[in-house]
Amino acid sequence: MSASFLGSFVPGSDLPVRSEPKVAILGRSNVGKSSLINLIAGTTIARVSKTPGRTQALNLYLIDGLRILGDFPGYGYAKVSKETRREWAKLIDSFLTRQVFQYAVQVVDARHPGLEADLQLHEWLRAAKLPHLIVLTKADKLNRKERAEADRKAQAAFSQQPLLFASSFTKEGKQELKKILQDIGGKTGGSQ
Repeated sequence: MSASFLGSFVPGSDLPVRSEPKVAILGRSNVGKSSLINLIAGTTIARVSKTPGRTQALNLYLIDGLRILGDFPGYGYAKVSKETRREWAKLIDSFLTRQVFQYAVQVVDARHPGLEADLQLHEWLRAAKLPHLIVLTKADKLNRKERAEADRKAQAAFSQQPLLFASSFTKEGKQELKKILQDIGGKTGGSQ
């Protein structure tokens, strides 16, 4: 397993020209996007913070020399200025609408599936016809009953969309996610 940091990019900057498939990692602030990248990479390559809004540019990581993961800034409740939020929206819009990324992983807190901001992103991804997977993070924080309820709510909120529970603490979902990402390339997995 190898992982390397390719750089940080802001709206208007050009991404490196590379042939590896690119996967966008998207989600609300502090939902566990960077932790998920570290889980996939098997090492601490993405900076993790308890403070919402730390990631303020698109950070790219090359994983195993085969896939590029794009860690996008979070959206939602981060305590940042309106100007910073507008810049984040521009960043997401500029890199996703240019079809630079072939697949997306939408990261959702398993304790709060179906929040309005998550539903809006899901609908945007569907409208953009970008194949994607919903990853329910922080699964280790749910007991069996809470997990069943989270699964039911997520199935209803993200109907006909592949779902996967994950935890950076217990490593749940790591192998399944790596398999899904390995299948991206000539074909794109998941539904629209």
